[in-house]
Amino acid sequence: MSRSLYILHALADQTDPNLLIEPIASRFSAVIQDQVNGENLLTELRRKPYSILFLDSRIKSTYTTSQLFGKISEEFKDLVIILLVDDPSFDHLQADHGNGPFFHLSFPLQPAEVTFCVNHCLTLFNHRNQTTKRNNKNKSFSMSGFIGKSPAMNELFEIIRRVAEDDYSTVLIRGESGTGKELVAKAIHAKSSRRKHNFVPVNCAAIPDELLESELFGHLKGSFTGAGQTKIGRIQYADNGTLFLDEIGDMKPNLQAKLLRVIQEREFEPVGSLKATPVNTRIVAATHCDLEELVQEGRFREDLYYRLSVIPLEVPPLRARPDDITLLLEDFVERYSTRRGRDKIVFSPEALEILFNHQWRGNVRELENLVQHMSILYSGKRIYPHHLPSKFTTHLKEEDMYTSGQIPYPASQSENDISAERAALFALTAPPTPSIDFQNGPINFNELINDFETELIIKALKFTSGNKKEASRMLCLKRTTLLEKIKKKEIDGRWEE
Repeated sequence: MSRSLYILHALADQTDPNLLIEPIASRFSAVIQDQVNGENLLTELRRKPYSILFLDSRIKSTYTTSQLFGKISEEFKDLVIILLVDDPSFDHLQADHGNGPFFHLSFPLQPAEVTFCVNHCLTLFNHRNQTTKRNNKNKSFSMSGFIGKSPAMNELFEIIRRVAEDDYSTVLIRGESGTGKELVAKAIHAKSSRRKHNFVPVNCAAIPDELLESELFGHLKGSFTGAGQTKIGRIQYADNGTLFLDEIGDMKPNLQAKLLRVIQEREFEPVGSLKATPVNTRIVAATHCDLEELVQEGRFREDLYYRLSVIPLEVPPLRARPDDITLLLEDFVERYSTRRGRDKIVFSPEALEILFNHQWRGNVRELENLVQHMSILYSGKRIYPHHLPSKFTTHLKEEDMYTSGQIPYPASQSENDISAERAALFALTAPPTPSIDFQNGPINFNELINDFETELIIKALKFTSGNKKEASRMLCLKRTTLLEKIKKKEIDGRWEE
């Protein structure tokens, strides 16, 4: 079992309690001595969260057996009650009777029956634990695709729930690129009463300035050259729903003024129209810029800034919530391995340590791209530091590459052998002296250097077990240069000989 069992027995006579306890002696953590009456029993149950109660129907109490049982089962709904009776007409096992699951055992008690009954209790507890874990995971760690369990994320989830309840006020989401600002906006929409209507995203930085006004407000047929038909804008398309304006800091001043009117008056004018159209759209904006600084520089309207930031939200960067990295890795591995028919990758403790210490300038998007990259190249493999892209490992010192797993040791060699081979690899020696004999005439310099270069590359590849990335690092070559030389010299695979 995943948690301890706490057993309480309430016996009315001198029945040996070992008969009850022995079948589960190795699986419980506490047994309380006999309770002499029903009142003491209730007091003890309130003192500690017990798992199983052996209740003798003959126990002395101001309550009848039926009243006492009903009171216990009503107050302690997670408690499994095993009722001990002296009426042989009762079946030895009955479940789902009354307010909670319980069992009957009749006197005289038989060890086999007690064991059988307790095993059913254990099965019930296991089922409860598994269900609770699933519910906790779904409830606490994810919200509309937004994943996290750190204190910062739990606080953000709570703010999202509160913001969603008020589906009228504008929201400004701030955070670095890749933190998941659009996921926050989607979560707000999904939790609000507007969820049955459209969620319409607009990236203000991705649409050219001359087209953004038409995209947002729409236009009438013939309102400008090329307007061959009337077009509905995204503001109107999001009517009764949510309009998400990503990178709002890149919006030009003339559009900022028109957007301010939409927020204040709840109406808009399509391009080429003289009549305002009412609209009930909630606006959620996001930016990675410092809007206060843009306001001071005159690049963003101050009145619009205050209208947008009625409810400001800050999405924490990934480096501020390293506790979420493992959870995100599990989700991304499932997404890019299992769901795409690949074998799962597994990150070694050494690789995880590097990921935990990484600065994550690209935040969750950077982590997702890494997992997708690893899942394609190393499907079904265990990921060590030397598998990671170089930007994750360039900060490691040469002497740390071994202890961190950056350069894996060949399993068949001892550390002394490795040191000797490494020294031999980098020794400043020329080819064997007998091959350099000027008495026999001129020496082919290029051929000699080529042979020495080939030998050095083969030694490096042997030392790194064929890992070209690490071989290029040890030879101080670019990886592309090493690959070109291997191809040109036709030595691919010769290090395995």
